[in-house]
Amino acid sequence: MAGNEKKASKGMDWLGILSFGFFVLLLGAMWVATPNLSEEVKTFFNPENWRLQNVTENITFPRPERHYPVLYTAAMQFCIIFGAFQIAILALRFFLHEPLDRIEETLGGIVLWFSFSFFLNLLTNEAISWFSFLAGIIVSVGLSIIVRGIVKFFKKG
Repeated sequence: MAGNEKKASKGMDWLGILSFGFFVLLLGAMWVATPNLSEEVKTFFNPENWRLQNVTENITFPRPERHYPVLYTAAMQFCIIFGAFQIAILALRFFLHEPLDRIEETLGGIVLWFSFSFFLNLLTNEAISWFSFLAGIIVSVGLSIIVRGIVKFFKKG
């Protein structure tokens, strides 16, 4: 059984390629569909629009000088759409009897993208600060790792 699973996971991950293609397509579609997104991105990444702020007495991090609701909303919508697409990929992985490691990876991705969208929504609505958003990104990565770990735990059982 373990040998078959290793052989199957070494093969071409066509759903992974499909997922990457959708990622690129969605990125382009969001770029075209969102007015002034290019200008917002240029402004956001301009070093003059960032300031250093003390988080604690000895720790200083950069933060954007102003709020970027257009950029944050576009990123949030991207995360929601891509997370929903990952649900479709997960269904296909079950339907095609893909190896559990690929299912685990997709499930972790779903959690990651939807949790990113949650924190981006809070940032867009100014319910949290920039540093709380960064903490939310760390929480999102942690949740994704936990979900993947739970699947691995039940895989062994």
